[in-house]
Amino acid sequence: MKVYGCKISYYTGKLEAYLRYRGIAYENHPTVGKEEKLIAGAGAVQMPVVELDDGRWMTDSTPMLAWLDGEQERAEKKGCGIYPEDPVLRFAALMIEDYAYEWLWRPAMHYRWSYRNSRNYAAQAIFEDIVEPQKLYPRWLAIWMIKRRQLGGFVKGDGVNAKSRAHCDQTYLKALDLMEAILAKRPYLLGDAPTIADFGMMGPMFRHFAMDPYPAEIMRQRAPGVYEWVARVWNTEAGNAPKLVDKIDDELAALLKECCETNLAQHRQNAEALGEELGRFDMIIQGTTYEQVPSSRYRVWCLEELRREWNVLDEAAQGNLKACPKTPEADILWDDGGFAPSNYDSERKAPFNKAINVFGDGVPPK
Repeated sequence: MKVYGCKISYYTGKLEAYLRYRGIAYENHPTVGKEEKLIAGAGAVQMPVVELDDGRWMTDSTPMLAWLDGEQERAEKKGCGIYPEDPVLRFAALMIEDYAYEWLWRPAMHYRWSYRNSRNYAAQAIFEDIVEPQKLYPRWLAIWMIKRRQLGGFVKGDGVNAKSRAHCDQTYLKALDLMEAILAKRPYLLGDAPTIADFGMMGPMFRHFAMDPYPAEIMRQRAPGVYEWVARVWNTEAGNAPKLVDKIDDELAALLKECCETNLAQHRQNAEALGEELGRFDMIIQGTTYEQVPSSRYRVWCLEELRREWNVLDEAAQGNLKACPKTPEADILWDDGGFAPSNYDSERKAPFNKAINVFGDGVPPK
């Protein structure tokens, strides 16, 4: 398969970690210069977009991993699936993946583009990987354009300012501490083999936090177990059937509580804003206001997918999860509050549907 992305891309790294785990061959290709081809095939220019050898196109790492893992299991490579069979653990893993996918994106972009040494590294890496081969702009101009676009759009344009910056900084530190506590007990988040929770967390933790100079030094000093885990997930191969925990322990419950207080709180407020047809809205997370964040139809769909997974659980599993963690933000899983539907992928074709971006044309709109 052809993987269109970038060597420092958040979601491309998540996909590549899974492909390496399953031993699936792939080729890396840049997105720049291929925009018309990607839009025609996948519906949007994202990272990653995948072109299969049979001509089909896939996008969006969450449904891609779900489809790929199902195909691997059907191809007699059984027993190494990344989705836990226990329904409570499965839902917990999906919660963590969505937290990594939709919430940790904000601090990951902030740490990359707000701090000078990380900003310089990332802009040069993007230029050399996907811009320079196209010979569209001189180096100095392209790097200046990359920095301006990313800092203005994905940091300042996503509600990170002088008032919210301290909380955004702390969000990364909290994630490190929570993961470090879990990894002190076992090699992966749910047991002795990676699950979708691990591959989800590889998005921010690998290509951003463990590679960008400023957050990488924090990780090495504050959470060496997480730093080691990043390399472990990148280097591991599917083997015997995984042995996972038999219940949600205190350390895992603490991570799920953080998922609720940040990501589920974001999902509710975003869904309410879309229902009111607001392009931007003020969002309160753990007592901190993120001013004028862009609303996202795609994130309403993410919430719908979590609620769909919740609704197939039996009462015993739901009761187990409601008790751990017990936070008011989790109510959105069973009480939708009447928010408007996303009207996205209504035929459930993902990852083979025509994709939409998280924000408009890709960058948070002005």
